[in-house]
Amino acid sequence: MDGEVSVRSPSANLAYESLTEMILSRRLAPDAAVSERRLAAELGVSRTPLREALRRLEGEGVLARRGDGALAVRRLDVEEVLEVLSVRRMLEVEAAAAAAGRVPAPVIEGLRRRVQDLLAAGDPQSPERLEVDLALHAAIGEACGNRTLATLIAELRRRLLLFATRRVPERLEPVCAEHLAILDALASGDAGAARAAMAAHVDSTRLGIVRRLVSLGEGG
Repeated sequence: MDGEVSVRSPSANLAYESLTEMILSRRLAPDAAVSERRLAAELGVSRTPLREALRRLEGEGVLARRGDGALAVRRLDVEEVLEVLSVRRMLEVEAAAAAAGRVPAPVIEGLRRRVQDLLAAGDPQSPERLEVDLALHAAIGEACGNRTLATLIAELRRRLLLFATRRVPERLEPVCAEHLAILDALASGDAGAARAAMAAHVDSTRLGIVRRLVSLGEGG
């Protein structure tokens, strides 16, 4: 019982969210040993909630033990990335279909404006690109009516963002077009269109990763 309370404590949840942001932003680099002392000082929490947050991330497969026993951010390999994308496709198309017509109009319009602003700025490396993507998928998760499904998708997406391949500039227009198509389908309440738009988006993401690996010579 004590463990259950501590895992759900505000301090542990805050540490978990902060660590997740640090991992996604690469402030915690893949394969680098995690220092509990440094992280506790940086996040302003005691070692107990920090350890609970680290255990949670380890349980999700985000952190793992290195050969020397140190805890570190995992580095996904290509095979695992493609497996995650395959599962994501199965789950996210159904989540999008279930969310069609259920995402509040102000949320859809806010996301649409953000996508259009991204297009107008024309910067494929803008941090807002990831933020918009996360916000869109979070909105779908909240509206799909299935918390378990939403949690599974969020965990898979978080794992995919840990894929540590070198980034190369990509065209912004296709991704924004995919997001706008998803938003249009959600707004219209057309489950079939939402399913198709999400499937196209995940397929495009997979193709982009494969092309990037080939161009960088990392696909072998």
